[in-house]
Amino acid sequence: MQSGSDIAPQDPATNPEQEAWRRLTTVQARLEHQAGQLTEILNTFHELQLYVEQHATHTVPPDPGPTAVQPADTVQTPAHSDPLSAQSFTCGGDRLHPAPPDSFDGEREKGRAFINSCDLYMSLTPDAFPDEQTCINWVLSYMKGGRAARLATRTLRYPNSHGGVPRFSAYAEFRAQFIAEFWPRDVKRKAATTFETSTYHQGSRSVDEYIDEFQDLAEEAQFPDGAQLVFRFRHGLDPRIEAKVANMVDGRPSDERVQEWIDAARLVDYNTRANQDFRSAVTKARTAPAPAVRNPATPAFRALPAPAPRPVAAAPSAPTAPASRSLPPGVPMDIDLSRQRSGTPIICRRCKKPGHIARNCLDQFDIRSMTTEERDDWVMGLLADLDAVRAAASAEAQAVDPISARRLTKYRVLKIAEA
Repeated sequence: MQSGSDIAPQDPATNPEQEAWRRLTTVQARLEHQAGQLTEILNTFHELQLYVEQHATHTVPPDPGPTAVQPADTVQTPAHSDPLSAQSFTCGGDRLHPAPPDSFDGEREKGRAFINSCDLYMSLTPDAFPDEQTCINWVLSYMKGGRAARLATRTLRYPNSHGGVPRFSAYAEFRAQFIAEFWPRDVKRKAATTFETSTYHQGSRSVDEYIDEFQDLAEEAQFPDGAQLVFRFRHGLDPRIEAKVANMVDGRPSDERVQEWIDAARLVDYNTRANQDFRSAVTKARTAPAPAVRNPATPAFRALPAPAPRPVAAAPSAPTAPASRSLPPGVPMDIDLSRQRSGTPIICRRCKKPGHIARNCLDQFDIRSMTTEERDDWVMGLLADLDAVRAAASAEAQAVDPISARRLTKYRVLKIAEA
């Protein structure tokens, strides 16, 4: 099985679709690699568990942790010959080193976790606890604050006033007293009440978090597995996931088994997240900017020549109308001097280039840079110039042959009148 690091890198110049498939293949390879590692760990765990069950032996345990410091006025408690019944775990001859429990201050919400941690430690290291009084004293050594410390003090001082007889004769008796004083109260009633509200619903949490809380509530409420428990699980599950599970064609879970619904919800959630990752990778690949390609340089277009100023028609006596000369381009005025001093250049609104304004822009005669109104004005100017040229030519003809010109003018006037 190849890991994600063994996949050969692809050419970065590939198209977006190939890049998306490459990323998807990488993610799939990594998931397969992690799944293989998880399978190996589980197989190893099962082998170790089977080996422990078949070859369990007593080994020397590690230090069980700090011991309770008894007051000066206390006496040693008598040892009992009944040790705590448990088996030790051996893995390949190496001793286990279980983590000791955390200190307990008497808070009810932490009482169950504390006593369970103590029971687990003693079951893994039975040789460190030769009798039940050692088990009781070891648990008391971790009860260091609040109500827990007061119970430990009372328990250790009890033999002084009762002829050396310990307060608890067996660990089971001490554990029952611990449960009565430090476990949460009305656990079953509170769990059953919670199922009647929406506080246990999944909401914005993940499916795994919702399932963990649901299983804890079901155990505390002592609800039997059946249609009622399945209904409560479906009621609190995300509606989108619940609908997908309920509409499954193959492998739909039974409405009488809540574990089947839990497994199906986890499977649907995993498939949904995998599909979201795939869609996200494809979207990123499609929206990635394409590599820039240099276009061949386009030849600069020549600006159209500026239209000549409109000539004034010459009098009939003048032979020709002198052509007017266009003035050289003037120097642009220093407009918005305060803006220039502030460092902001003047930007032409026509060509978007700095250094001049629109009316002095050289692109004003470029038809591709003109607006619709400017093109209309420019065409009308050209037509006016054409009319002026024709008028000048007519005046010249009249100066050469005034009689023919007068006859032609009279003829045109008559035609206009007849019309």
